[in-house]
Parts: sequence; C-alpha cells; structure tokens
Amino acid sequence: MEKNAAKIVSSAVLGMDFRTAVINGKVYMIYPPTIHKIAGAGYYLSGLKGDNDLDAVLGMMKDMGNAAHALSYLINGDDSLFDELSHGTVEEVVNALKEGLSLISVENFMTLSVSARNVANLIAKQKQ
Repeated sequence: MEKNAAKIVSSAVLGMDFRTAVINGKVYMIYPPTIHKIAGAGYYLSGLKGDNDLDAVLGMMKDMGNAAHALSYLINGDDSLFDELSHGTVEEVVNALKEGLSLISVENFMTLSVSARNVANLIAKQKQ
C-alpha cells in the first residue's frame, strides 16, 4: 500500500499521471482534470438523462457534439479541440471520456459532493 501511494505521488509530481486517447488517428493526453475542466465537461454532460451507469449514459448519446465538447474540456480546458474530436467515432470519444473521468478521485469527489450539499443546506435553511 505504501509503495502504491509513493508511486502515485511521485508520478503526479513528475507529470506522469495521465491517460492517452486515440481519436480519429490522433493521440491526445488527458491529465487529471482541474475543477475548471470538470465544470466545463459537466456543463455539456449535464443534459444527459437516463441510467445512472456512466457507460450506459454515455453509450446512449446520439449527439456527438456534447461528447466532443465535454472531451475537449477534459483535454484542453476549453472548446478548442471540438472540431477535431467531433470527427472521431462515438466509441473513441466515449472511451476517452471514461478515461478522463477515471482520473477524478472518487474519494475527493464524494467529499466535495457532501461539502457542497452541506453548504447548500446551510444557505437554504431559514433561521427559526
């Protein structure tokens, strides 16, 4: 366990913690997303309705636009790669989104989610 933790920290410091995605024959590197990148991708993925299983939700997407926009945010932090990414197959884009989202720590995400919910409750509760 300690060796794994040391390896994770060392790879992060060295910039080695990334995933690669091949879309339309071009290789893209996806680094652990910042809050800005997560928010941008979330903006385009937030309109999805359906199953809670990420594979099923992303697989149901018929509109390549939202997926390409979201992936552009995960890779570059903006929409600049949208045109390039929209020429990839649905499978390539969905797999790249899964890889990018897998870089988000579930533990950190859950902590953030609980904290956001608590803040929202504090703001919305009326004083008695």
